[in-house]
Amino acid sequence: MKILEGVTVIDFTQAYSGPFCTLQLADFGARVIKIERRGVGDQSREWTPFRNGHSGYYAAINRNKESLAIDIATPQGVEIIKRMVKDADIVVENFKVGTLDKMGLGYEDLKQVNPEIIFASISGFGQNGPLKDLAAYDNVVQSMSGVMEMTGFPDGVPTRVGPAIGDNFTGLMMSLAIVMAYYHKLNTGKGQRLDVAMMDTIFSILESPILFQTLLHQEETRRGNSDVTLVPYDVYPCKDGYFSAGLAGESGWDRFCNCIEMPELIEDERFVNNDCRCRNYDILTPIMTEFFKKKTKKELAEIFTAAGIPNAPVHTIPELMVHPQIHARNMLVELEDPGVGRYQAINNPMKMDLTPAEMAFGAPLLGQDTEKVMKSFGYTTEEIQSLIQQEVIATNS
Repeated sequence: MKILEGVTVIDFTQAYSGPFCTLQLADFGARVIKIERRGVGDQSREWTPFRNGHSGYYAAINRNKESLAIDIATPQGVEIIKRMVKDADIVVENFKVGTLDKMGLGYEDLKQVNPEIIFASISGFGQNGPLKDLAAYDNVVQSMSGVMEMTGFPDGVPTRVGPAIGDNFTGLMMSLAIVMAYYHKLNTGKGQRLDVAMMDTIFSILESPILFQTLLHQEETRRGNSDVTLVPYDVYPCKDGYFSAGLAGESGWDRFCNCIEMPELIEDERFVNNDCRCRNYDILTPIMTEFFKKKTKKELAEIFTAAGIPNAPVHTIPELMVHPQIHARNMLVELEDPGVGRYQAINNPMKMDLTPAEMAFGAPLLGQDTEKVMKSFGYTTEEIQSLIQQEVIATNS
């Protein structure tokens, strides 16, 4: 039995943060019913890359879900949702704050239908505060949260972290909140409102710069690939690319110096401990870099691994796709999708012996499951056909 089997999620989310959240629930067995705009669908259906006229982006974050195409702006649409919520456990949404309230589908409305419902809201800035009404995408949140100021090199511009961390970190935070709220519900019979903001999430992972500001009143900014608290701890150019190596404290400095064939640095008073090395980063780094430039990534990996020092080459994406560690961990799996066809999908990283994640099926076409979903909530064939004719719902058939 899957760990979340029997849990029903009504999923109003679209784009990335919300669907990434409900993907975690679906992978572990929850029934996730994706509520999509009739005739339009999730906006990520329009995002590249495309194959066979379908979005790979949409496919990647909406597997294991069902699609119900519906116009929730109609009274009939509202009634359908309320009927579904009566027998559901969780509602997840990432609309602009207050959108579902205006439709009569907000938390207070749905709590009247199902007092035990868990109502999870993902937003850019949260359900309160001066910015609550503003829309946000990942680039906006990375900019406002401080992470962009901390990313890049000192003489360069603030830089966006490549993956959309504002979205996926927030989605993960909400999936954790949902699981905890569901555990509370099992013990108490009480549902609750969950509020996770992208801004809060990214602010919460800033660690060092916040600590330096609060404890020392010292402002930190971007430092490239180095760390303000550790030296050596960096990325260095080498013969065939870039290579990362470093220490997490005092231990290992002698071994590191021997690795780079500079034992004279061990007792150098400028570098004798981590605090000294941090103060003299601009002096030490060019000295060390000369060694890395003369070696390949393979040679460096052999040298540092033999000395027990954490290290890694900077991999390209094609290199990662064939890396034996990725394949040993089964992090790429073949998945058949009704839109993009068969492709290598990124597997769920949470490995559980007894209740593993499962890649059961690909992302649904718009309205693919409308009739099946409606019938599972007690609608007859005649009622479904009537709602189709009234343009309240739509199917993909």
